Formats: sequence, structure tokens, C-alpha cells
Amino acid sequence: MKEKEFQEEVQYFNCKMGEVIEQKMQGCSNKILYDALNYIKDTGGKRLRPIICLLSAEAVGGSREKALFTAIAIELLHNASLVHDDIIDENHIRRRNPSNPARYGEKKAIVIGDFLFGLSCEMLSRCGVPEVVGLVSSAVSDIAMGQYLEFTLRTLQEATEQSYMEVAELKTASTFMASTEAGAVLGGGSEVEIEGLRNYGKNLGIAFQIQDDILDICGDPARTGKPVGLDIKNGERTILVIHALNHSKPSEREYIKGILTRKREFDGFDIDRVREIFVNSGSIDYALQLSNELVNNAKKCIAGLEDSEAKSKLQLITDLTAERIENRV
Repeated sequence: MKEKEFQEEVQYFNCKMGEVIEQKMQGCSNKILYDALNYIKDTGGKRLRPIICLLSAEAVGGSREKALFTAIAIELLHNASLVHDDIIDENHIRRRNPSNPARYGEKKAIVIGDFLFGLSCEMLSRCGVPEVVGLVSSAVSDIAMGQYLEFTLRTLQEATEQSYMEVAELKTASTFMASTEAGAVLGGGSEVEIEGLRNYGKNLGIAFQIQDDILDICGDPARTGKPVGLDIKNGERTILVIHALNHSKPSEREYIKGILTRKREFDGFDIDRVREIFVNSGSIDYALQLSNELVNNAKKCIAGLEDSEAKSKLQLITDLTAERIENRV
């Protein structure tokens, strides 16, 4: 039943965003950009960010229709960032299909990402509330700063959990926070309600990043739609890596460092070996515990909202987030 309720929200948003994109496609003569729009319209993404934007507006007594263009803007922003992420990470698979850089090459994919950013701005301008335009626009710079800081983590000898959390908040949680805060503002929420929903988004977003770290090494590609071991191959200092480097045997630490610094080739055997080290050092259990704490914190952040169907659905999303990592999807 829980999954069915969420899927109904996904279908509603897909229908609304599909109408907007169809209009844009009618005036698009460039095949690659047309294909990019069609991909966004039909992709199997979770649509979590726009859904929590719409529900946040309703949870404070407002209308989801007033938040619709902002929700679409945030989803386009998210997808634009994924296009650029795939270029940076040399990722050839996205949602079980060839990524944009794999389809069109890196240079054209950069333009596709920029095009989606521009379309996001166009949608955002329709909300008519300068405060919302400002806070969603800030998320764009936060994503870029988070990506930049992630680069610096790759070169640090000793990355800390604090620096990891800073990157996770900027790169991932910023769009969750913008979604809930924008929805609450457009719904006419009080300062207390807006702050509670913003913190809901922050905790949920960081939890999602930690879960992605776990799924990168433990997930089933057939279900996640992503290759296994990409973070390790790219030298990312994930929460698992940081914990393992502080809680594993000296030989295991050197093994991980050798992969991170690309002093050795990376293959399927390395994925299995790194996963084994993460298990033995307790790093996977630690990351799971952190994720669960954040999900529970997210639920607590909206406990003070008046009871409503929208509040119940926001709470449902925290439950589904917890189940996501249990099911490795």
C-alpha cells in the first residue's frame, strides 16, 4: 500500500511535467535536444525532489498547483546535474540505459546539461515569488561547490567525516532542502513550519547520499540501474572509505589507498575485496546506522506539522527511504 501511494504521486508529477515538456518539444528542431527532453519526460527517476516540494506546500495548508512549476524546475535542475556528474565520473550507464555522454559524447552532453539548467530557470521564473527563485538558484551554486569540494577530498590524504558531510549537504541535500523550503514558502507556511521542512529535506538528502555510497558497492545493478564500484574506481572518499581507513587493518588500508590513488588497476576482484574490507571493518553497518538516524531525524522534523494527508505522505517517504537501502535499490 505504501509503495502504491508513492507511485500515484510519481504518476501525477510525470503527467504534469510531461505536459510542459511536450510543449517545449514542439518548438525544438534540434534532434539531440529533442531526445534529451524526451528522455527526461520518460525516464524512470524517483521524482522524489519534486514530490516533496508539492507535499510541503500542501502540508502547510497551501496548494500543490502553486508549487508545480517550481517542482518541475527542481527536477530539471537535478537531471541537469546528473548529466554533468556522468561526464565527470565517466559513467556510461544511467537508469539502466546509456548515459547522455555515452550516447552523444562529452561535449554534446555538456550542452544538454546546460540546456536543462536553462529550462529549469525558465520554469522557476513562472513561480512568481522572488524568495523562491533565490533559494532554488542558491541550490545550483551549492551543487557546484559540493562537486568542487568532492574533487578536493579525492586528493586529501586524510579525509574526515565532517568534510564528507559538508560535501553531502551541498551536492545532494541542497536540492532536497530547496524542494521542501520552496514548497513551504509557496504554501504560505510559518517560519517554524518552513524551518522544520527545510531540516526534513536536509536529513533526507544526506541519508540518500550515504545510501548511494552503500549501493555503489553493495547494490544490484539490475535494480539500481548503476554500475557497481564506480565511486571507488573514481577515488571518491565516501563515508564507507573514510570509516574503513580508520577502522581496518594496516594492510587493508594500504590496499584501499592503492586503489584510490590509482597505483593499481581496478577490476572485478577489487570490488569484491573492497566490499569484504567494508564488511570486516564494520563500515557498511556504520553507514547504515548513520542513514537510519538521519531518516528518523527527518521524520522528527515534521512531527509538529498539523496532521494531514500531505504530512502522512512525507512521513511515508521516510519509511520508503529506509526500505530502499534494505532492498538495495
